Amino acid sequence: AGYLRFGGCPDSDPDLMRVVQQANSVKPVVAGPSGGGCFDLLSDGKNREAADCLEAKYNESSDETKKAQYAMVIAKINYGSLRNFPQARKWARLAAGHKSGWGDPYILIGKLYASSGPLCGPGTGILSQRVVWVAIDQWNKAKSIDPSVADEANNLINKYAQYMPNKADVFMKPDMTDGQSYTVGCWINETTTVRSVK
Repeated sequence: AGYLRFGGCPDSDPDLMRVVQQANSVKPVVAGPSGGGCFDLLSDGKNREAADCLEAKYNESSDETKKAQYAMVIAKINYGSLRNFPQARKWARLAAGHKSGWGDPYILIGKLYASSGPLCGPGTGILSQRVVWVAIDQWNKAKSIDPSVADEANNLINKYAQYMPNKADVFMKPDMTDGQSYTVGCWINETTTVRSVK
């Protein structure tokens, strides 16, 4: 049930209600993959299988809301359990495409970017810190389209802004100037604006 709520499923969602009923029963019924068993797979720690199962449900569904929810759960599995950031971003973007004005996918994409310092640089210094710029861009987008995530977005921005490169580090890089357009490469490949802190 936690994964369904984590993915943005409302409490009235039939899959969520089924999982909650199973969790509350003395002898839970384990459903097969065709009977909503994707969430049983998650409960059993079979995250890759659960993501594949949810992808099948996503492909079978014609309901935009359900497609958004399935995509978001798949994105979060790829982020939290499988640590496959490109796949997590792909599914978060798909989720956003099925539900306009939804900030959660952009909150997640920002977290993916903020977690990528060691992947996109040595772990310290400006080559790792530059991921904060694109992360903050995503959180700003999230709160601009969805006021319900503004508090979370602002908290993340405030937390990570301190990790932006300082002015001296930016000054030492000939291809970077505050306010300049800059493309963060690595797996991210997003254009952003150079920003530094004192």
